[in-house]
Amino acid sequence: MNLTVYIAVFIIFEAIMLGIYLAKYRGHPQDIWKPKVAWTRALIYFTFCNIISAVTGTLGTLLNQPIVTAQQLVDPIWMTFCAFCFIYIFVAYWTLWSRMTLTFDRKYYLGSEIFFGLIWGISMGQILLSFYHLWNLTGIPAWGVYLCSFACMGSWQYFIQDYFWDIYVSPEHDTPRSIKIKTLVCHIPNVAICLGFLVIYQNYLIYVLTQTFALIASTIFQKFPAPWAKGEFHAPMTKPGLLGLSHGAGYLDKLEPRAESSDGKY
Repeated sequence: MNLTVYIAVFIIFEAIMLGIYLAKYRGHPQDIWKPKVAWTRALIYFTFCNIISAVTGTLGTLLNQPIVTAQQLVDPIWMTFCAFCFIYIFVAYWTLWSRMTLTFDRKYYLGSEIFFGLIWGISMGQILLSFYHLWNLTGIPAWGVYLCSFACMGSWQYFIQDYFWDIYVSPEHDTPRSIKIKTLVCHIPNVAICLGFLVIYQNYLIYVLTQTFALIASTIFQKFPAPWAKGEFHAPMTKPGLLGLSHGAGYLDKLEPRAESSDGKY
């Protein structure tokens, strides 16, 4: 698809989703979590990520470059580093992250969870990739591209995750302790390792695949409800952050302040 058409389609879709949100869900209480509201907010964000990727030229590069080069396929260092990225994400997200995540006995909706994680990963992967793409265009040394991209990716992840995603999209799935551990063991190393691979080898699609692999796991193991799911869900707990804005605080049972999970066994 021509990129201009692609951008136009996504802008139209963004306008439609914003219209639906403003007409149906504007002013929805922060302390009440509803699947349809969360999915609508997420789709607005996903569309925004795709538009930014297309406008910055990131998507064009991603689509036009080979997935891997012939030289990389016979390079044992490339193969080892690439495998290490996926292995680390498997250990960090499919194993450790899943064990540190609250679900409050939510049901699995595996089909919709995989779909959501897929579009989340493709979208988030592209907007993070866009930071690298733009810094790489400046012509600064590779170490400079790495540091500047890392700073931008980390800042984006922090503000979007903490001040938007974990309040307005995800149902409650963390504790104050798990937030700290996941940040140090999963999120920061993910950015550092996969960005290093990207800076050295510039495999755009593989970078997006690493992030998609991580976020499919995150969606499944928090048991993200399908848009048609019924029932009551734990809304994220918040506390004041920068400039007094609410950000995700993690779950603490008011009657049992030390409780770390829905069954008390975390």
